[in-house]
Amino acid sequence: MELRKYFDLFWRRKVLIIVTVIVTIAVVGTGTYYITPVYKASTVLRIAMSAGGPLDYSDYMATDRLMNTYVEIATSRPVLEELVKRLGLTRSPILDAEIIPNTELIKITVEAVNPKRAAMEANTLAEILIAQSSQIYIGGGKKLTEVLSEQLTQVQTDVEGTQKEYEKLLVQTPPSVERIEAARQLLLLKQTNYATLLSQYEQARFREEIQSSMITVWETADIPQKPSKPNVALNYILGLIVGFVGGIGLAFVLENLDTTLYTTEEIEIATELTAAGKIPKVSKKQIYDFQYGYSPLAEAFRNLAMKINQNKSQKRGTAMLVMSAQPDEGKSTIVFHLAFALAEFGKSVVVVDCDTRIARLHSLFNLPNQRGLTDILEHKVNFEEALQKSSQEGVTVLTSGSLHSRPTLLLGSPQMTRLIACLKQQFDYILLDSPAFLAVADAAELAHIADSLILVVRREYTRREALRTISRFLEEMSSKPTYLIVNQAEDMSGYGYYQSRRRKSPMSSWFKRITERSQ
Repeated sequence: MELRKYFDLFWRRKVLIIVTVIVTIAVVGTGTYYITPVYKASTVLRIAMSAGGPLDYSDYMATDRLMNTYVEIATSRPVLEELVKRLGLTRSPILDAEIIPNTELIKITVEAVNPKRAAMEANTLAEILIAQSSQIYIGGGKKLTEVLSEQLTQVQTDVEGTQKEYEKLLVQTPPSVERIEAARQLLLLKQTNYATLLSQYEQARFREEIQSSMITVWETADIPQKPSKPNVALNYILGLIVGFVGGIGLAFVLENLDTTLYTTEEIEIATELTAAGKIPKVSKKQIYDFQYGYSPLAEAFRNLAMKINQNKSQKRGTAMLVMSAQPDEGKSTIVFHLAFALAEFGKSVVVVDCDTRIARLHSLFNLPNQRGLTDILEHKVNFEEALQKSSQEGVTVLTSGSLHSRPTLLLGSPQMTRLIACLKQQFDYILLDSPAFLAVADAAELAHIADSLILVVRREYTRREALRTISRFLEEMSSKPTYLIVNQAEDMSGYGYYQSRRRKSPMSSWFKRITERSQ
């Protein structure tokens, strides 16, 4: 399918697409209105990588594992249970913890329907993580400083005991040099052990102080002012997109199911005929207030009349049956204007309204319908008495006449054949306006007595299956010349040139008025 055909398809289904978009947006708006607003509050924690000094790959790996550990702990069941217990919640809050890429920061986000509650839960969760941070390093057992403190106390007691023994040996008489030296060496050893333990204790205490300050609150959670859900703008944008895509999808579905013929090309393919006339789509006022000039409507009928006159098979007294597959395809209007166009070429034309069920020609020609075709066929009046002159010179009208209970039999009667023969002797063309082919059998009866057929097909109205049915009938009448007229055909922009040439500019009109006044 060409791009232009896609554009034509969307233009035909524009109402469906627009309605689908509007309905989708309305549904989205209604759903958004009834959704309970949800607020998000976030607190940011900082995990210090090291107190100082160069870092190697193992330090980075350890820090990465540490940060991932905090992320898992933040969403773990023990932490959530502690949060519920502290705040007296009825259920665990909805939260999420994530590492901010390429930083030492962890972002903890809590969702709640109450904005104050969301901020409180986020900040309380940060406090719980900081309070439990020491357990990550000691695994729930004793701290290293506590173990070293116990050892220092014991060693200090031993040093003090050894000190006293050494002092006793110094005051004994006679002094024992060997025992004093041994006691002094032992005292020095225990003092050395004490100094070592004391150094280890100080290092452990310093390390624990660093570890206790590795996790800190970098940014506390503020009370959110706007809900995070629903995102009204995003919902409407998605609704617009979904509605537009859905409308296009429905347009394709309906296009595949729709058998209406939308282009002249489709009509020509369905009928296997080339359009002899393409009548443009005009307003109702332009149809009934028809004036010949350089309008697209006038030129379309002039072209059609010229093609009919140029057909060498046509002769004086040609009966032409104007027919259509379905009602409301514009047969009567076509007959009305075609009669005027043929008369412009100096031809005498008689228009016969054979649609006795729904007569329209007398209204178009603004003529009475007290007597007409049915009255002639029933021998109530002579056809000379029923013929009426129209406002256009060369155009005569035979209206439908009074109603008849069985119009099909009347139109297929020998009287109808004789009437057509009489009209052929007086007029160049006899235009027979018939009922819709698929509605009644009148058109089929009239086709046998007509010399040529005119098939009117209204674009964007006639269905393919209806046109196929009448096309099969036309194949049986292949001996008769058949003209295809596409009513309400595509825009015939070529006529715009002549219209624009005939329009006078405001400046030229003004100049003409000034000139006339000066004379």
